[in-house]
Amino acid sequence: MAQSRLERIGTIYSRVSSLIKGRAMRPEDRPLWFDLYEAFPPKLEPRFDRAAPNIPVRDIFYKEDPVRAKFQKEHSRFTMNLQVQDTQSQTQKFLRVYKELAKSGLPDSEAYEKAVEKWTQGIVEDKATRSTEKSETKTDKHHEPVASVDIRDIFKE
Repeated sequence: MAQSRLERIGTIYSRVSSLIKGRAMRPEDRPLWFDLYEAFPPKLEPRFDRAAPNIPVRDIFYKEDPVRAKFQKEHSRFTMNLQVQDTQSQTQKFLRVYKELAKSGLPDSEAYEKAVEKWTQGIVEDKATRSTEKSETKTDKHHEPVASVDIRDIFKE
């Protein structure tokens, strides 16, 4: 069958190929990667006893990462409603404002401070609109908001 379950004895490829040869697995039921592995075998066989190459991991940074880190450090108490699909996080909203100001040629520190001011004004405006929406829904006692999720959308491919 699959010989042993120990990773020291054979590779996953040798196990699956022996399952197919021993007719314990039908060729139609082979995994997707099996044909790719046969068509493009690795240069070195993946074994447990081979040492990993000593390749340094490169840091990946984006231009807005320092600004994002500073913003997160100062304003880290926000939550996000995952049920609403078309919403942006507060950090994304802030970065959008910051990028607009940075494109206008302001120095980074000034652009950051002005972006924080505009962002806080946007938060106040959002809270005001939410409070008016809540007061409107409170007056209509028979109307409760219904989730707009259709179970069929989840299983679409």
